Amino acid sequence: MKRKSTAREKLLDVAFEEIYINGYAATSVDTILQKAGVPKGSLYHHFGSKKALVLAMVQERLFPKMDQFFRFEKEEGCSVYESLRKTYVSVSKNRLLITYGCPLHRLMVELSPVDPDFDKLLLSKYEEMIHGIASLLRAGIETGEFTEALDPEKFARFMLDAAWGTLSLSPSVSSAKRFLEESAYVLQVLEGYRFTK
Repeated sequence: MKRKSTAREKLLDVAFEEIYINGYAATSVDTILQKAGVPKGSLYHHFGSKKALVLAMVQERLFPKMDQFFRFEKEEGCSVYESLRKTYVSVSKNRLLITYGCPLHRLMVELSPVDPDFDKLLLSKYEEMIHGIASLLRAGIETGEFTEALDPEKFARFMLDAAWGTLSLSPSVSSAKRFLEESAYVLQVLEGYRFTK
């Protein structure tokens, strides 16, 4: 179902785009208002401040995007290993991620050190993502795909941190090819924990 294009929805959509590309500090309220085509009163009616707008945007736009961008889920008929490989391929095909990096990572770097409200909210999604990957790896151990020497929690952090590190490179050196090369190394390490048949 398509969202109604209300002033509130427009503000959230534009805030996501502008802050993802330019960062929180470099995105002015005036730019958001102008691109959304809504009067200043709408911002203060719906959110009260830039910070409140961005906190709402994180929950209503950024978090769902993260679930789309990084689908660390077991696919029907695939091993956990193959499902993870397909996730990396999917990420490599996302032009926004390759060009601008991970929006959650970017906001964590910019805002977590200076604002406890953002730190708590952004960290909650990071931990949720780690938990999701660890659960997938744990399922692989339970089904006998991986050995019990694999630490799901630590390896999940390694996987996500490696992906974000590669995606956070400057656009001049970031590419889908480079992301896939780095991801192949992570999968090669994971390969060492697979049972050979």
